[in-house]
Amino acid sequence: MLNYDNATTVANEEQILKDFQKRSQQCYQNYPCIQGISYAQAPRTCLDLFPVQAAKKTVVFIHGGYWQWCDKSDFAFITPHVIEQQKQCVLLEYDLAPAVSLTDIVEQVKQAIDFITQQPWMTEELILVGHSAGAHLAAVMLDHPRVNRAVLLSGIYDLQPIQQTPLNQALQLNEWEIQHLSPYLHSDKVNKPYEIYCGDDELTALRWQSQQYFKKRHALDGDQVQFAFIPDTNHYTILDQYFQHYLH
Repeated sequence: MLNYDNATTVANEEQILKDFQKRSQQCYQNYPCIQGISYAQAPRTCLDLFPVQAAKKTVVFIHGGYWQWCDKSDFAFITPHVIEQQKQCVLLEYDLAPAVSLTDIVEQVKQAIDFITQQPWMTEELILVGHSAGAHLAAVMLDHPRVNRAVLLSGIYDLQPIQQTPLNQALQLNEWEIQHLSPYLHSDKVNKPYEIYCGDDELTALRWQSQQYFKKRHALDGDQVQFAFIPDTNHYTILDQYFQHYLH
């Protein structure tokens, strides 16, 4: 069984996450932000908007945490790099397992995108960026008609191995979810550009997930999909690496 515990790739995961939170709080203090915009009725179904006047693109970020941990507010540290490019940024929140199923989470993300694209502050283009479990959710949304482009960072695309790990205690994945919510098992073509990234220093399991998914998608979508390993980068540093050097 492959290891899916990202904490084993670093010596100080707890400190890394605390640093994310500290940097994120500074961003909430330093940049205009409309927090807690509800897009549905469930407890965590809200988003934070970092607006940019006259922006033409909106980056919608979906955080990770294996669908059962973390909060959008932990990842606001990405926003300065988005704002510097005159893009506005939305941090998307969703309910977590075990309170809800993965099916519920996917439906919430769809509701959020529907909601965002109906708002008066929505821009010409929506770029969906997901990290880890958020990359899985972004990949499931590739067929959403209002998503113009997507970026998948260190994602899970085949849920079958997750069913065999302790992560499934909260998720309780069923066979329908594995078959229908595993992007790797989808064969419909995607008619928009999207990018897959993974850190060179990530878990073998995550590198495998990204490589296998790209191989399958490239056979279907050709040059619409791009893939790269980011050198000297792990599951945590990939966020700074991508938003500082690869966002466009």
